[in-house]
Amino acid sequence: MACADCVSGSLHAGTPVGQEITIAGLSTYAVGDETSKRIVVFGVDIFGWKFNNTRLLADEYATRGFRVLVPDLFDGYELPTWTLSARDPVNDAPTLFQRVFARPLSLFVLVPFVLRNSGAAQSAKIGAFVAALSTEHPAAKIGFVGFCWGGRYAITMNSSFDASVAAHPSLVKFPEDLADVSKPISFALAEHDHGYGRERGTETEKTLKEKGVADLEVVVYEGVNHGWTIRGNLADPQKKEARDKARDQALAWFDRFLTVEGDQVAEG
Repeated sequence: MACADCVSGSLHAGTPVGQEITIAGLSTYAVGDETSKRIVVFGVDIFGWKFNNTRLLADEYATRGFRVLVPDLFDGYELPTWTLSARDPVNDAPTLFQRVFARPLSLFVLVPFVLRNSGAAQSAKIGAFVAALSTEHPAAKIGFVGFCWGGRYAITMNSSFDASVAAHPSLVKFPEDLADVSKPISFALAEHDHGYGRERGTETEKTLKEKGVADLEVVVYEGVNHGWTIRGNLADPQKKEARDKARDQALAWFDRFLTVEGDQVAEG
């Protein structure tokens, strides 16, 4: 289940370079070459499609020649960033308000979010989104990378895409959610994670291999917590290195499986 790590982390500085558009009725952050036939869809964490960290990471993906799309899967209702600030592990001197009110409340606000965004509703939105993309770009290869909350749908919706990447997925029903995995799938996991750590990664690899999934990788990162790929402290060299390696893991996966003849691949 979701826990304190889901609302913990650091805010990243920078100005996103993309634009906001609408696809399949969903507000969407879009960045990268509009003519690219290699499209990556982000399944966001609970801080939503406007979260600066997410948009900056999307910008990084775009420099590798992908068209990157970050849809609003929560109808504009995402956790406010004050919940993240309240639990920032870098903050060694939290205020009285943060200790007594903000930190407990940051967990409490998860409840209505989870109730509002059911698995069926999320799957329907993602399904409609990828269907619209496939209609508009029939020659394109489309990948999906999900973080934390969105990581679950990189698993359950894997067969709807040409490849997917699940980064520290949360709320996964194991092994039921692996039933429809049939396309290339990559996992980026923290060694110690409340729901999907090293042990679960080993079980996942065994389960998927037994069901015949050939294109599979499970990478476990040490010294990081759940959420590090999107909310890690970039001022910490070890955590930044792990975050960058997880980014490159996903990019390498999509470089491999979102290959379209004649489409240029940018050098990273």
